Formats: sequence, structure tokens, C-alpha cells
Amino acid sequence: MLLRAASRWFLVMLLVAVTALAVIRVAAGMRERDGRVPAHLHAVVTPLGQVMVDERGPATGRTVLIVPGTAGWSGFWQEVSNHLAVRGYHVVAVDLPPFGYSERDAAARYDRRSQATRLAAVVAATTRNPAMVVAHSFGGGPATELALTHSDQVARLVLIDGALGELDPKSAGGVPLLRSSLLAQPLIAATLTNPHGIGAMSRSMLARKEAAARWQETLRAPMRRPGTTAAYAAWLPSLLAADDGALSRRADELRRMQPPVRLIWGEADTVTPIAQGLRLAKLFRAPITRLPGVGHVPHIEDPVHFLSALDAAITEPVR
Repeated sequence: MLLRAASRWFLVMLLVAVTALAVIRVAAGMRERDGRVPAHLHAVVTPLGQVMVDERGPATGRTVLIVPGTAGWSGFWQEVSNHLAVRGYHVVAVDLPPFGYSERDAAARYDRRSQATRLAAVVAATTRNPAMVVAHSFGGGPATELALTHSDQVARLVLIDGALGELDPKSAGGVPLLRSSLLAQPLIAATLTNPHGIGAMSRSMLARKEAAARWQETLRAPMRRPGTTAAYAAWLPSLLAADDGALSRRADELRRMQPPVRLIWGEADTVTPIAQGLRLAKLFRAPITRLPGVGHVPHIEDPVHFLSALDAAITEPVR
């Protein structure tokens, strides 16, 4: 009798959970109906599809390639782009797919090597000279891979709270269940593409929580594109992978990095703690600028001190 009651209770709860996930997924599809692309963006053709970029500043200036992190896009870095453009730099901020307005990849090739291939094509299409590459958080993996595999295209690598993950991993990692769209899409719909969840997620990464509100709509804008939840769900295994064969996951490769590296890190970062930055600084033999009281997203938490640190990072002589 007790076993039957427990079975019925389990089936009811399972039905409630499945129904809730279905409703969340359907709601996401109803939100994702705006296919318009901001007029200031333009497409660069790469071997893995079109990548949208925001170019600012004089074409004759030194090129700075900005690579945003998870859910970030060029619009999230517009104030940094403007700051650099006013100083005479040729700024190329990318929408690294599946984020922003770039073409989503039907084959879900979002691993670091594939993303580095896209970045290399963007650099080749926008400048004849090596670029200063500035990368934040999860964008640090593809940018570091670019610097390792296309060192002739990178004049300097600046990592901002770079999420390079575990080095020399013992396994491929990942969560096999999340390769199923039936699970991954409702999870993404309930969190990353949820208009109520994006604010909470942003605040969780910041030490200065109040900075999140101003940027919430900017982050949300490209998430209204049709197919966003499905595209982000297809990207999820790349986020969770411990080893995708990239050179940037090997400590020995980082030690052999040819382009000079600079690091900027929030001391109060709980996503990629300062200890990770200090370890990378040692591996790269690179200086690190520590920003007190700042979390994972320095450019919105403390723009004054961040921009000063960025200016120094891309201009100081290489010792």
C-alpha cells in the first residue's frame, strides 16, 4: 500500500516537473521573435559562418579586438569600444556565436579551436597588422587559443578575469544528460534566456551588485532573436567541457605563449577567483592588475579604474 502511494506521488511530481519545463520552454519560444539586427553591426565571413562585428575608430589606428564572455556581445562593451576609439584605436568588438547577432552554427561548433578559427578570420578581414586582443571571462579561452595557434595575428593578449578552466584536465568532462535538447533547452529557458533570471545571474557575478541593472536590457536584446534558447542549449556542452583538445587547456602551452600577455582581475571575483589569475600570471610570466572590491565584470563595476588599467595594459612596453 505504501509503495503504491509513493509511486503515485512520484508520478504526480514527475508530471508536474515535466509540465513546468514544457511551459517554460514554450514561453521562451514566444519571447524569441525579433530577428532585427542593429544597423551599426556588419558581418564578417568566416569558415564557420558569419560573425557580426562592431567596428569603431579610425581604420588606420592600431586594431583592438574585443572578445566578450558568456552571453556577452559587442553591445555590452560599447562604452569600452568608444573609450578606445576616441583614443585613436581601431576597435573591432565581436559577437562570438551563439551570442549576440552572429550566425548560429547548426553543427554547434563552439569549442575553443572553432571559435579561434572564427576570430582569426575576423582579424584577417579587418586589419593587415597583428591585433591587440582583449578578452573577458569565457571569451578568454578562444582568445588564448587564437594567440597560441595564430600568434602572427596577435600583438598582445589582455585577459580580463579570464575563464580558462582547469588546466591539464584528466577527462573530457561535461554532463552527458545535457547533450539532450529535451533537458538542455528547458534549463536554458529557465535561466540564461529567462528575462527574470538574467538579472539575478548577472548580480551573482558582481561584487558591486547595483551595476547589473543598467545593463540588463543590453544583455537581453539579442536573446529575443528566434531560436536563441535552442542555440544556447547547443552551446552548453562547450561551456561544461573540461577538455576539447584545445592547446589553451595545457599549462606547458601557456608557458610557451609567444605574444606578450597582460591580466586584469577583480579581487572580489567569485566566478574566476583571483587565485586563478595569479596562477595564470605565473604561467605567462605576465603582470596582473588587481582591482580591489571588484567582481567578475570589471568594466561595468568600476569603469574608471578598469579603463585606466586597460589603457596601461595595451600601451605599456614589453619588458
